[in-house]
Amino acid sequence: MIPVAPIVTAVVLSVLAARRRKNRGAGDPARKYGLTPARRTDPDRAGPDPAGVAAAKAVRAGNWQHAADFLAHADGSGDPGGDTSWDERSRRAGLLGEEAARGDGWLTAWRGARPDDAGAALVHGAALIEKAWAARGSALAGNTTREQFENFDVQLARALPALKEAARRAPGDPTPLVVQIPLAYGQGWSHDQFRALWAEITARDPHHFAAHIGALQYWCAKWRGSDDLAREFAEKAAVSAPAGSLLAVLRLHEIYERRTGDADPARRWNTPEARDAVDATLAAVAAAPAGHLRLPRVHLTLAYALVQAGRHAEAVAHFRAADGYAGAPPWTYHRDTRAFYALLRTRALNAWATAGRPAA
Repeated sequence: MIPVAPIVTAVVLSVLAARRRKNRGAGDPARKYGLTPARRTDPDRAGPDPAGVAAAKAVRAGNWQHAADFLAHADGSGDPGGDTSWDERSRRAGLLGEEAARGDGWLTAWRGARPDDAGAALVHGAALIEKAWAARGSALAGNTTREQFENFDVQLARALPALKEAARRAPGDPTPLVVQIPLAYGQGWSHDQFRALWAEITARDPHHFAAHIGALQYWCAKWRGSDDLAREFAEKAAVSAPAGSLLAVLRLHEIYERRTGDADPARRWNTPEARDAVDATLAAVAAAPAGHLRLPRVHLTLAYALVQAGRHAEAVAHFRAADGYAGAPPWTYHRDTRAFYALLRTRALNAWATAGRPAA
């Protein structure tokens, strides 16, 4: 005879598990409006990336040739925002660097098989920077140990020779220089040193998206600049950006990063300056090519700014455009990306529904 108690226990546990699953989705109206529930939202990617997913899967299986081809395809020969642009090459190098930081047997094999390959040296440098930040952690300086800082410095110092090798082997490629930007703010390069690096980058690609995002970090007060320097950099880049560019979003990043001392985000995002920055970014999105690879990321940044500004119908439109993904700042600045994303998206959806679901 089968004991009854274990069966009852199993049934009870099953019911409790189902109830927990239901409660995890409680308060998230996403499904009601045809959106992906927050618990199933990808917190690591800004949008669909089948090529990147395939590359990650390949290198985890030790297939460095796939990684080499994946990186080589983005060779700067295409239009900005396309899958053969320099900006896409930097994104792919970062993705491969993250994978190599987790396990680099495939990268060692790549470097051994092709010792003169600029791409392998580039990914090696990117991986060392990833390891450096993992060693340091994401806490503020006051909550970071001396040992963490020492490991951080060691890894950053090891990255520079690999990136210089990559730059030497591919002199027209801005990517090894773009990947050096975290070294500049991590190692405390002077303003003159950074401006020299920036001049080399922009000589190769004057409107490189990832480079501008990284440079803004350098000019922020939290790293090597100030609020005024960051604002000046973001505004100059946004104004000088060509048609089809998405660099207008830099102004939103700068407003988010600014040390205003104001704990109320709604107040920060309802100034005339912020409204102008949001509207300029909306216009840039409307003018950008439909297949621009940075559009999902910008949709996510706009969704955040719009919901904080109380422009809920517009926020909902951008949540829809980026549905299923949350892997972009400022969402990723929060320890629990999904929870923060769910909180603000729910606020937007509820306010939008209360207003009668107006069109954006």
